[in-house]
Amino acid sequence: MLLAASTATLPDDAAHADAYDTDADGAEPEHSAELEEVSFLRDHRPNSFWYKPLMRATLVLVSLALLLGLAGQIVLHERDRIVALQPGLKPWLLAICGPLNCTLSALRRIESIVIDSSSFSKIRGDAYRLNFTLKNTASTALAVPAMELTLTDSRDQPVVRRVFLPSELGVKFESLAADAEWTTSLAMAVNASASVDRVVGYRLLAFYP
Repeated sequence: MLLAASTATLPDDAAHADAYDTDADGAEPEHSAELEEVSFLRDHRPNSFWYKPLMRATLVLVSLALLLGLAGQIVLHERDRIVALQPGLKPWLLAICGPLNCTLSALRRIESIVIDSSSFSKIRGDAYRLNFTLKNTASTALAVPAMELTLTDSRDQPVVRRVFLPSELGVKFESLAADAEWTTSLAMAVNASASVDRVVGYRLLAFYP
């Protein structure tokens, strides 16, 4: 009797399992070993250079020094404004400015200085009198400005121009308090060579030199 030869095939799942085992026995360990040597994994280990206590402390100190330097520059640049807002800090800022050879002065903000009223009249001959009132519209004290007086002719062209510094105006204080007004009167003579007869008007301007 002849027996028919038969062949058996493994199920698909078993075939796949054998293939996986073959790969696992061969390539998988080698691939895992390569991953362990990747550079960026080594850089994040606890013994990295940037994670050392000494280096971290150095970075913190450098950051603090940079912040202090920046704060110092801001204080020096805004020192006049700081004193205007906080007068009690003036002794401290004076102590800082001493070694640095800087000065403290009243805050300047010309847009807040208003010429509230003014007049220019002839007294006699070449003698004139200038009257004006300055008003500080800011909420802080501001430096007293200089004044520019321009005498004009009938065509509004300048005939004489003169600048008066605060010291020439008789000012005995450095700053004008918040919301305060200051009125002054100044007598002056106009040189005859300046064609006094041509003077018919004037312009008055407040500014900081």
